Amino acid sequence: MASALEGTAKGDQTYTSRGARALPRFHRWTIPRGPFTFSAPLAMSRRTVLKFAIPLVTLLLCLGCFELVARALFGRHTMHLGIEMWKYAKDVKIRHANPEIGHRHRPNAHEFLMGVDVQTNSFGLRDPERTLEKPANTTRIMSLGDSITFGWGCPANETFSARLEKSLNEHPLTPGRKYEVINTGVGNSNTAMEVTWFKEEGYRFQPDCVLVGWFINDAEPTPVPSSNWLAYHSYAYIWLDSAFDTMLRRSSARKNYQEYYRGLYRDDQPGWPKCQRAFAELATFCAERKIPVHILLIPELHTLGAHYEFVDVHDKVRAVCATNHLPTLELADAFPTDGNPRDYWAAPGDDHPNGKGHGLMAEKIDRVLREEHWVQ
Repeated sequence: MASALEGTAKGDQTYTSRGARALPRFHRWTIPRGPFTFSAPLAMSRRTVLKFAIPLVTLLLCLGCFELVARALFGRHTMHLGIEMWKYAKDVKIRHANPEIGHRHRPNAHEFLMGVDVQTNSFGLRDPERTLEKPANTTRIMSLGDSITFGWGCPANETFSARLEKSLNEHPLTPGRKYEVINTGVGNSNTAMEVTWFKEEGYRFQPDCVLVGWFINDAEPTPVPSSNWLAYHSYAYIWLDSAFDTMLRRSSARKNYQEYYRGLYRDDQPGWPKCQRAFAELATFCAERKIPVHILLIPELHTLGAHYEFVDVHDKVRAVCATNHLPTLELADAFPTDGNPRDYWAAPGDDHPNGKGHGLMAEKIDRVLREEHWVQ
């Protein structure tokens, strides 16, 4: 006779030897626990859940603690380039409706980034408040560019645009005339993005002259917004990502800056042909409106003078500009031929020009502008 714990199968149910209906087949084994009984598979499933739940909860707690540490370290003012650039993208930038423009600045944004105050006006420009309509008796120059023109790590009044405006007003080309140099620089933008914005919006400021601050990374493809939630919200993620990127570069697992920059100017790269088209479009657009354009070739500040390592790339860009009748101004020779290039860096590990570097560039732009009568 089968015991009450064994049972016999009939269909999808299990019956005891007394004929009473018992548990379904998959619960037919029971384990005595005092006055109670528990099914073996149910007990096993609880043990399995606990087996995975405890390490998972521990991991989540550790990650949470790591995030808290990262926020404590970097949630205040820091000089960590990766974190500060992330804050800039998150808190100051805004996605533009035109994907070819990519992003611009929020109007009236105010943050403290990389050791300096960053404030935008009602047009989202890091510039004094302006009007679309040019004031009477005013000559207006517009500076297009990326984070260097913007003045990353440099006080707003020390950028080459601000210095040029101050010099022109202190020593005007035409007595009694006023001068405005509008800084429209936006970090992580390229030539194609800048030209598209100028053709859609920038020209409405009625500039008498346009300066394009070209830098060697301007042949990068237009950035695509990330869909990674952590990339928008986690300090720890950005900290680790930045550290991992630095480690790869130092270990040669990723291209160094020389290989990376030169690689952008290969004909099989998408950004370089787009950059060339942008120069051609800008030349045509401004020629039709009789707006003179000058391309400022801003150096990469790892080397100076006779040791400057990207002369070939500058020559390549200069040739494209000449084809489109766009005059260029080389700013590499605005810096001394000897000395330490890092003296002109915004911070250790950040080769954006500091106020001293912007000052040297502004001096040369100012001198050549006067000598060649770019404006009246």
